[in-house]
Amino acid sequence: MSMKTIVFAVLAALPFSVLGQQNAQRVSFPDNGIYRSASDFAAHTLTDGFDTGQPGYRLKNEVFEPVVKVDEPNQQEVKLSMATLWGERKLGVDYRIVDGQLYRVEHADRVIIYSLPANTITGAGWNTYYFSRELNSPIYLITAKHLSEVYYDQPAKLTAFDGIDWQNDHPSVRARQLVEAFYKPGVTSQAAE
Repeated sequence: MSMKTIVFAVLAALPFSVLGQQNAQRVSFPDNGIYRSASDFAAHTLTDGFDTGQPGYRLKNEVFEPVVKVDEPNQQEVKLSMATLWGERKLGVDYRIVDGQLYRVEHADRVIIYSLPANTITGAGWNTYYFSRELNSPIYLITAKHLSEVYYDQPAKLTAFDGIDWQNDHPSVRARQLVEAFYKPGVTSQAAE
């Protein structure tokens, strides 16, 4: 068994959240805060950052208004429009904000994978998975059509996507296979080329 095969097998076995948050674990930074831009997310630079359980601090999304409220001790509550933010970090999990919707960042190396939870009211269904070519690129549902449209100019990646099992009913399997496709030999490591 070659070293590349072993590395690929290990990567495939890691859960999305570990891969998506691997850089976050190298450098200690707050559990909660705001990402004003994609470059802030890439550098793990949080605005108004604080740790969970820190007295007087709170980060809250409004239900009927597209704003994020930040509470700090001895400060006036701050309301930030979601339209001006790239994302947020809540309880140690990163989210990208697009059109007022919070997409959980599952993986952010070579390809960016996001998820939305299954129907939390009924408990039915599975999470839905999305991707973007770059941190600021539009978000697309993971489908063969969307992948071919977004990566039309990268034949090696399009060939690697042939290994995705589009017949599998579990969206998480397709998301995992998409991540694996970016680690195949011959597929470059840059998410945006």
